[in-house]
Amino acid sequence: MLHKETVSNEMWELLQKLMQDEMLKDFTLVGGTALALKLGHRLSIDIDLFTTKDFNSKDLISYLQKEYKATDEIVFENTVMTYIEDIKVDLLAHKYPVIAMDNISENVRMISNDDIGAMKLHAIFQSGARLKDFVDMYFLLEENPLKSYLDSYQQKYNGNSNLVARSLIYFDGIRKQYDVSMIQGKENNWKKMQERFKKAVSNPNLKFGSSFSKRAIPINKGKGFKR
Repeated sequence: MLHKETVSNEMWELLQKLMQDEMLKDFTLVGGTALALKLGHRLSIDIDLFTTKDFNSKDLISYLQKEYKATDEIVFENTVMTYIEDIKVDLLAHKYPVIAMDNISENVRMISNDDIGAMKLHAIFQSGARLKDFVDMYFLLEENPLKSYLDSYQQKYNGNSNLVARSLIYFDGIRKQYDVSMIQGKENNWKKMQERFKKAVSNPNLKFGSSFSKRAIPINKGKGFKR
């Protein structure tokens, strides 16, 4: 069962339409929205759809404009970034191997947590600017130890897992102006999150317990992410 409380009703309805669209059958939901629907840890406001295949960006945006009234589009080779019903939708060719697909749930195609963890590590290693990537990794560490995601990263990107692990404890590059809206009852203390990352990097085989207690009300960084 997916945590639909992590997305708006409008976003869920749009996601359902996109998932059932034959034109988009090769695209899969990835990133923070896929993880939020599975773990229920934070709110998410955009849709990231990736494929491992090349596609014609101009043809796709024309289709989205006609069928979904897509606006404010940015189009590159194998990349379409647009808005549909005021919801940000990105469609990209991410030509790296998919480690595993999750079972389709409520018509939504999603990659595995191993894939999402590898992609989050990749994003943190490349920039380390987005607070939400660190938040997502914090909760992924309740599902599997860091070693599992480092192995997945190496399998997916063939990169240096030791360097990637170190990037998890470099916090100076995070852009502080962006809030992450957490589900109430989920850990929202940045200092505690930092401590978990340090422990995980020190011992990649360490498994962490859940920090969940139920209720679904968003809170902002000012109330939770204390720096």
